[in-house]
Amino acid sequence: MIKEIDREEMERLLLEEEGLLVDVREDEEVDEGAIEGFVHMPLSRFEEFRDQIPPAKPIIFYCRSGRRSLKTAEIAEEWTDQPLYSLAGGYLGYISEEE
Repeated sequence: MIKEIDREEMERLLLEEEGLLVDVREDEEVDEGAIEGFVHMPLSRFEEFRDQIPPAKPIIFYCRSGRRSLKTAEIAEEWTDQPLYSLAGGYLGYISEEE
């Protein structure tokens, strides 16, 4: 099951459980800004990254607004039993909390 989480929960998972933060946006979107510490696995090429999904860490996906990250998590759900999360509101929600 994929759980949508907020920024606070994302930061907790990254810090306390050494989670993996995956940006599924395309290259040109990442060039506009990203969340520190991310690994880039664009949804359009996500199948190429199957072997890079870690077996023992929670994985948090994010995109621009939250839709593609949910879709990507659904794909990854077929590959792993690890806890999978999607950042609610995506990158736009994340940066709006900074202001």
